[in-house]
Amino acid sequence: MRTTSAIGRSASELERRTAVNRLAVRSSTGGFTLVEVMVVLVIIALITGSALLSFGLVGGASGASRDVERLQSRLLAARERAELENRDYGVRLLPDGYEFLIFDPLARRWLTSDDRSFGTVRWSLPLAVELDVDGRRVVLRQQAPDDAVDTASAAPVAPDFGVDPSGEFTAFELRLATLPPATRYRLGLDDAGELRLQEERAQ
Repeated sequence: MRTTSAIGRSASELERRTAVNRLAVRSSTGGFTLVEVMVVLVIIALITGSALLSFGLVGGASGASRDVERLQSRLLAARERAELENRDYGVRLLPDGYEFLIFDPLARRWLTSDDRSFGTVRWSLPLAVELDVDGRRVVLRQQAPDDAVDTASAAPVAPDFGVDPSGEFTAFELRLATLPPATRYRLGLDDAGELRLQEERAQ
C-alpha cells in the first residue's frame, strides 16, 4: 500500500510538472518579446507622424506658431525691461527674423542687445512678413545687415517698432504667413493697447 501510494504520488507530481512545462512553453511561444513590442511602437509612431504631417498639424504651421508666440513673449518681456530700466526697447525686422535694439541715452543711438534673451532670432522656416505702423505700411529691408550700422547709408540703425519706458507699444500690426500661405498670423495691439495674437488657417 505504501509503495502504491508513493508511486501514485510520483505519477501525480510528474503530471503536474508536465502541465506546468506545457503552460510555460505556451506562454513563451505565444507572447511578445520586448524587442518586438518596441518595433511595433516605433512603427506606430512613424505612421502617426506621417499622418500629422499630411494634415498639417505639425511641421511648418506649428514651427511658425512657435516663432510668433516666442516673439509675443519677448515683446512682453521687453516691455517689463523698458519700464524697469526706464529706456526704450525696439524690434528691427530682418529678412529672415528679427533683433532687439536698446536705446542708449548717453550715446543717443540704438544699439543691439548683449542680452541673450533679446538676441537675434531667425524664423524656423520662411515667412512672408508685412508690417503696418500707425496705419501705414512699412517697407521692410530685403537684405540682412552685417552689423549694427546700415552700410548703405552709414547711419545708425533704428527699430521698426517698440515699447517706451512707460510700457506703451508703438501702434503696429505685424502680419506673417507660411509659404505657401496656409496659415496667417496677426500680432498687434487691441483697443486696450495690449498685445493680441490671432491665427487664421487657410480653408
